[in-house]
Amino acid sequence: MAPLPRKKHHCIVIGGGLAGLAAGYRLARRGWRVDVFEAHRRLGGRVFSYRFPQARKLICELGGEWIGDDHDAMKRLAREFGLELQPHQYSYFFWNVNSRSRRYRPGEDCFSAKGHRGFRQFAAEFKTCNESEKRRFDKLDWWTCLRQRGFSHRELLKRDLMDSTDFGESIRQTSAYTAATEYFGGNATDEMDWKIAGGNSRLIHALARNIVGGSVRTRTEVKLVRQRGEEVTVALANGEKFRADVCICAVPAPCLRNIEWDPPLSLEQSDAADQLQYSRIMKSAVLYRARFWPEHKDGGFSVFTSRVSDFCFDSTYLQEGDARILCSYAIGEKADDLAAEPNKNDVAKWLTEDILHAVGRPKTPATHPVATRTQAWQNQNWIGGAYAFYRPGQWFSVRPILQKPHGRVLFAGEHLAEWQGFMGGAVDTGEAAADLL
Repeated sequence: MAPLPRKKHHCIVIGGGLAGLAAGYRLARRGWRVDVFEAHRRLGGRVFSYRFPQARKLICELGGEWIGDDHDAMKRLAREFGLELQPHQYSYFFWNVNSRSRRYRPGEDCFSAKGHRGFRQFAAEFKTCNESEKRRFDKLDWWTCLRQRGFSHRELLKRDLMDSTDFGESIRQTSAYTAATEYFGGNATDEMDWKIAGGNSRLIHALARNIVGGSVRTRTEVKLVRQRGEEVTVALANGEKFRADVCICAVPAPCLRNIEWDPPLSLEQSDAADQLQYSRIMKSAVLYRARFWPEHKDGGFSVFTSRVSDFCFDSTYLQEGDARILCSYAIGEKADDLAAEPNKNDVAKWLTEDILHAVGRPKTPATHPVATRTQAWQNQNWIGGAYAFYRPGQWFSVRPILQKPHGRVLFAGEHLAEWQGFMGGAVDTGEAAADLL
């Protein structure tokens, strides 16, 4: 008698962003049946590549932008799917209306000798920290921590412009521990090294195509997760029900509130989801007929400004053609101010004028914006921000609670990652959840 076939394990993945798709792909390769349910009309979550109809050959990112040199999982997946990585490092300078700094090469330090020395000493100190000392740093904000180590007020303002783009809020509100782990655990360019040629969304589509033996569905909202014995039942908004052995929930923390859990989540886990805020970030992509900003061979153009444009960079660095896209990456209150403007043509006008003044160029017909596309992540009511923002005291309290499995449900997402806020972090958590099964 032939041996009976082994049971094919079944996993339901809630969320079709990078974390969910990475988990689903990893399990599918091991022979699991995987069903991925994404509530929205497109896959990818906060990975969102965009092409203007007026310039279809150009690509910009309205969501996740950078792949770091140390983001091994992202680089491995790109190799597996034959996706080319192209350099995405930027030179930069500062403009505060009254003056313009010199240009710095990618990864070059822009601070005083005293500030640089204090930063290096802090890095050495941090690497030998015990658990108690790490928790003490977590209770401090990054601004105060740097001030204690010799940064002048002017340098702190400069770091606030730079570092806030990594966290989505001012460094006056950012946990010193999370900041230290990013800057002391990364590289000189803060892991802003690569992007996928043709758009980061190509990885999303490749992962989805390769989840074979199951399904990947959009516009499929999960309303209920019920656990009984060794089975998980997921009920969709359209009334369909699916049963599986296990479930991986890879949605942002605020989305946990939109699902009925039976048995319910613990009170501490529900409270943790309520406590975790997400950063206010608005990306504004502006298309021009031609580039009017400098072009550098050792890194793309970018500028940190004290104006509403905040951080601007050439989205089309190393792309072919005369047309160009400039992207503003505004955070915090600046992001809210831009998002509140009803006329997006005015947004493009303000950004254009900021960059013209920053580079010292006159306004000409060629500098008139052709089209504008904005994405205010803080106004996406299904998430409320671009990525998780851990305030002082939350890394060692909120994050571990959100990581805890709930019966046969495991959790994933960039908010649980060591590379927090990066695409690579989302992939790491998705794969880690799959590896627990």
